[in-house]
Amino acid sequence: MADSASFTYRLLCRGWVAIAVFFVASSYAQEVTERVLDDEGNPRVVEQQWSHVGLLRARDLTPFGLLRLDMLPAHTADAEAGTWTFEIQYAYQNTFILSPNVRDYLESRGVGRQPLRPQDAAAILALPDDAYYVDGEVGLADLIVQRRVNEYWSAYLTIPYIHYGEGMLDSTIESFHDTFGFSQQGRDLVARNRFQFLYKLGDIQFAQLERSTKGGFGDPVLGVRYSLPEPRFGWDVVVEAAAKLAVDGQRFLLSTGEHDFGLQATLQRRFGETGRHSVYLAGSAVYYAGGPEVPADETQVIPTLIVGYSLGLTKRTSVILQGYASRSVIQNTDIDELTEAKYQLSLGLQSRRRNVLWSFAVTENISNFSNTPDVGVQLGVAYMPKAK
Repeated sequence: MADSASFTYRLLCRGWVAIAVFFVASSYAQEVTERVLDDEGNPRVVEQQWSHVGLLRARDLTPFGLLRLDMLPAHTADAEAGTWTFEIQYAYQNTFILSPNVRDYLESRGVGRQPLRPQDAAAILALPDDAYYVDGEVGLADLIVQRRVNEYWSAYLTIPYIHYGEGMLDSTIESFHDTFGFSQQGRDLVARNRFQFLYKLGDIQFAQLERSTKGGFGDPVLGVRYSLPEPRFGWDVVVEAAAKLAVDGQRFLLSTGEHDFGLQATLQRRFGETGRHSVYLAGSAVYYAGGPEVPADETQVIPTLIVGYSLGLTKRTSVILQGYASRSVIQNTDIDELTEAKYQLSLGLQSRRRNVLWSFAVTENISNFSNTPDVGVQLGVAYMPKAK
């Protein structure tokens, strides 16, 4: 737990230092502008009245399928042609999920709050039906570098770093459940501050009772993005294609060893006399070439839908409510909880000051609680010179 807390503390400190540097650098840049039509229908550039920069660019950190390509929603704001954009997105989540038969087993073992032992793992994997147990935390930092080629096209590279923690948020979550009378969903049957992961799905079995890796760099993502410089029928439109490249082969908890490919479209529309309200819609489809939790010869297309609503609070800051729905990568099991779609809800703040965009959000699962993280947090900052 100390290693996890220390790593997270250092990363957050560096993130806030980066934010401070970005704000100082941006103090010499121009104000944020937008294109509008005057009374005669001619376009002109004015200072932006409300800031709506796009959907939260948060990753889905569900343990099953964590290493697949996940298309981040695109910013609907963008830099001027010929400039570079630098962005850091950091997300951290706590997951405790288990199948009903594993919970029954834990209730029957009668040893109190003990972690899973080797004999427990053997007993669970010997159960007649499929079973799973996931207890741990995942932190993921995405460094994104984008080049705006012209007013239509841009290209980007994402380099992810994955960190595995042992339960820094366990105590906080259990206290929250106790305070508001929520069930612990089996958390009180095992020890806190552990990273333990096991499952039996069809013919696939896996067990890890100790954290064997603290993390490392994941597969890089290359993408191209096409955006319209002017709204069409009132909508801002961004379309992109991306590829996750397994450049170093399969690596335990870091890479599936397979290439994934995806397409995504993002729409934004402002409402209200001054554009104070904004709605977003993003849809993507990812070709998932497989991972350790699915049969070796199984590939599939994972659809994802994201909707969001943003309300301007000040000239530069907005609050955003965002919903996420996606198909589970696990379909080769008789456990309904794993095959059902994933639904998550995020509430956050976004702000924009000249060249700098930042965001902070909290994500909670809202349905099918046994296949998504309990809670997650997201912090993002982007340096976007000459943004418009």
